[in-house]
Amino acid sequence: MNRTITLQETEELLKVCKNYGVFFYDVQIEIVDHLASLIEEQWQNKPELDFQSAMNNAVSMFGKNNFTEFALQKEKEVRRKYNRLLWSYLTEFYRWPKILITIAFSLGLFILFEIFNQTEIMTLVYSGLVLFSYVIYLLLIFPKYKIAGRYGKTFLLVGRQSQINSIIILILQVPNLIHLTFNALHIQTIENKFALAGLSFFIVFLSILLYANIFFLTKKIKEHFTEQFPEFAK
Repeated sequence: MNRTITLQETEELLKVCKNYGVFFYDVQIEIVDHLASLIEEQWQNKPELDFQSAMNNAVSMFGKNNFTEFALQKEKEVRRKYNRLLWSYLTEFYRWPKILITIAFSLGLFILFEIFNQTEIMTLVYSGLVLFSYVIYLLLIFPKYKIAGRYGKTFLLVGRQSQINSIIILILQVPNLIHLTFNALHIQTIENKFALAGLSFFIVFLSILLYANIFFLTKKIKEHFTEQFPEFAK
């Protein structure tokens, strides 16, 4: 029977990762899997070899500096994996019939702009509604989706969720910037129908993008985290 890495030995490999400055647990796991494979390959040829010697041999295969570079490469790979995951979630979210909904809502908003003929006021109202909705989200919804690791573990995936919140905050500035631009240029309404149609589409698309980031992406990341690391999810 082939010898395999035990739970206690896995903890020792995690300590090696920390010693080399790898602090994200999800990156550590990737490196530990690779080291465990190298150690178990040695045991196939020398089953009598003790764990400490096999571990030292596995690490020495890289050399001190090369192991650090290997760890950084693994971190880049995990980041790319999460980027692909987020893009897959976005494409999963923004598909038919949401494309049709975007067009329909843009047309509806364009008609409202035409009826009320007060572009500046309507964008100000929209900006207020967006900010109010975000406050409600922070107070009532985000706490349910927020990833809270346990036992002092740090996860790269948690950082991705924090970055999404930073993107949301940046997007929230856009409606206010539109209003400030109107105010600075003393524009109360837009007469050009093409410009008004473009603004209508932009506002609707921005709203859908906010919804995707606030509700869909945050929830999906929490689900993925719970699936990958159930022992650390709350």
